[in-house]
Amino acid sequence: MSYDLFLRPKTGSFSQSDFNEYFSKRKYYNLEGNQAWYENENTGVYFLFEFQEMEDIKENEIYYPVAFNMNYFRPSNFVNEAEPEVADFIKTHALIVEDPQTNGMGTGEYNSEMFTSGWLHGNEFGYSAILKDHPEVSTLPQKKLHDAWKWNYKKEELQNSVTDDVFVPGIMFLSYRGTPVTTAVWPDAIPSLIPEVDVLLIGRKELAPKKFFKKTEDMVVGDWSEFQPLLDMHKSKMHGNSYYMYYDSVPKKIQKAIKILKPSGEEELQWLGKDQVLDREIVQKYVS
Repeated sequence: MSYDLFLRPKTGSFSQSDFNEYFSKRKYYNLEGNQAWYENENTGVYFLFEFQEMEDIKENEIYYPVAFNMNYFRPSNFVNEAEPEVADFIKTHALIVEDPQTNGMGTGEYNSEMFTSGWLHGNEFGYSAILKDHPEVSTLPQKKLHDAWKWNYKKEELQNSVTDDVFVPGIMFLSYRGTPVTTAVWPDAIPSLIPEVDVLLIGRKELAPKKFFKKTEDMVVGDWSEFQPLLDMHKSKMHGNSYYMYYDSVPKKIQKAIKILKPSGEEELQWLGKDQVLDREIVQKYVS
């Protein structure tokens, strides 16, 4: 199940060389034959533009040289990232659209709000159809998903806003003890910009406890409720809503809190893809 949009120039023609020239210069696109795949590893968002050859069009059909496709049954934030990409492509090449979706734009000028609402409508329909037979899905509140997407979307910008020796982690998703949670890695509590998450995933190397007189590297999980007071106590400043942790050596209280944590077993931690964690509010409409 997917959203499909067809594009053609208002006047003149649009060739595959035009297609390739545009997408070869755009970030996060990979050209494969007639297709330009968008995939942002930071956010997990992906979608497709495809150049359509004229000879593939049936007789008496209007030729639309480009098709856009994005799957349904995805986190609603997918459309937040896709819309600016679609809008820029259309504006750059003065295109009009054919939108065959129910409640879509129809034929004519592109409309940002209708693109967004059209995909969201179809996406919710995808939830309703698929959840009937596959109700077991991972969910988080929509705001939490949006906040995580926004952080990851701006991750490179955030990294450029701090010094090179300050680590900016992405926000990822875990099934932790059977519950979907947001997480960020904080290896050895190094100087970092820490976003608010459910749990911190802390790799211990320098801070690993000794066992038989030897340190053994491992990974531990720190609940946000336990670590937020320490972040408040030792932060250099707040950077928006995130904690700017900068110091020459890890504060003793943070070291102690990390060293006493017990390693989590593999059965407790399972990574979840960013496209696998769905909007809880929509899922709850269709799963009792």
